[in-house]
Amino acid sequence: MNIFEILVLNCVFILFPLIIYLFYIAYSKNIGHKENNLFLDFALITSFYLCLKYGTYNLLFEQLFVLNVVLIVSFIKRRICTSLLITSFIIYYYNDTFNINIFLISLEYLYYLLICNLLIKKEINNYKIIDFFCISKFIWLLIETFLLNSNIIIGNYKILKLLFLIIILYITAYAILMLFEKGEEILKYHMNIKELEQEKQIRTSLFKITHEIKNPIAVCKGYLDMFDINNTEHTKRYIPILKEEIAKTLVLLQDFLAMNKIKIEKDIVDINYLIENVIKNFTLMLNNKNIKLENKIIDDEIFIEGDYNRLTQVIINIIKNAIEAMEETNNGLIKIEERIVNNNIHILITDNGPGISEEDLKRIKEPFFTTKRNGTGLGVSLSDEIIKAHNGKLLYHSSLGVGTELEIVLPILEY
Repeated sequence: MNIFEILVLNCVFILFPLIIYLFYIAYSKNIGHKENNLFLDFALITSFYLCLKYGTYNLLFEQLFVLNVVLIVSFIKRRICTSLLITSFIIYYYNDTFNINIFLISLEYLYYLLICNLLIKKEINNYKIIDFFCISKFIWLLIETFLLNSNIIIGNYKILKLLFLIIILYITAYAILMLFEKGEEILKYHMNIKELEQEKQIRTSLFKITHEIKNPIAVCKGYLDMFDINNTEHTKRYIPILKEEIAKTLVLLQDFLAMNKIKIEKDIVDINYLIENVIKNFTLMLNNKNIKLENKIIDDEIFIEGDYNRLTQVIINIIKNAIEAMEETNNGLIKIEERIVNNNIHILITDNGPGISEEDLKRIKEPFFTTKRNGTGLGVSLSDEIIKAHNGKLLYHSSLGVGTELEIVLPILEY
């Protein structure tokens, strides 16, 4: 195996655990968790072990490359305890494998520890730490080779050969640090973009909620400007309007807060029992509006893992929307059916209302989008978030003049 193959092989062993660590950092940041630095320590020690166990069998290259590159990275990443641990392994390895004087090798690596940590505290550039380490290593090897006549460490290699190996150590450490920093830089850019997108969504949501609240407040202000407390006719006429507009504003704010604070507390739920209870609550309203409801749910218990109250909220919202859509429809009809496909329960809620246009159907899950005069535009979006939190799907099928079919897909609990 030539020196280039040895170099590539050991680079792979060093970088593989570090790349896995970067993936861990990316995952942690994406889910909003703070990364644990112990994973970096584990990655560095794993890199050291892989190189020592499965790397090169060229002892000369091994002592300069395998045993020192990971140590340099641990210095630069400010992992003091890991640096001490790796240093202890190196001292033991040198003494056990090459029978090098333990006092001499301990003195050398104690020097690296002290000076590198001093440079780190002074916030010296990372690449200058590599410069210092490689120069120091070259000087120590000269002392060990010529002054102490230590043939065990590097034999009778000449200064040029020794310098060549130090250059390889320098280039390798420099390249690995650069790749590691580029990975962290890419991750940083990714998180910055994600934060910008989140900020944009927050600004958009605040703009929309401000715009929606402004309308009822403007109506209230207009009527209050005209309001004469001594006029009985004004009191009878304006107060119900003011109450309605204030109630609309409160509903809008409640829906908006619910959108941003969805909390799911899952338990074993009989979905059919839940649907039947919701239907009972709508019986009086359906009779008053002359709307017929056909219940064709499966006559059996179907258990899912879900939040009873949140799922009830979704079914209520869907039936309520269907009723409101059929206010101007004669012989209104709502059908509730179920199908089981691939261990999923499909709940189909169909109405014979005016339907939804293709353009509106594309935007129906957008927050604040509504076609209703008094709607907040948050009900469908909130329902969609709740169903997603149950690992399910909320699907709309509709076109103008033929009504709307809404499909809820939820996984059935497996025993």
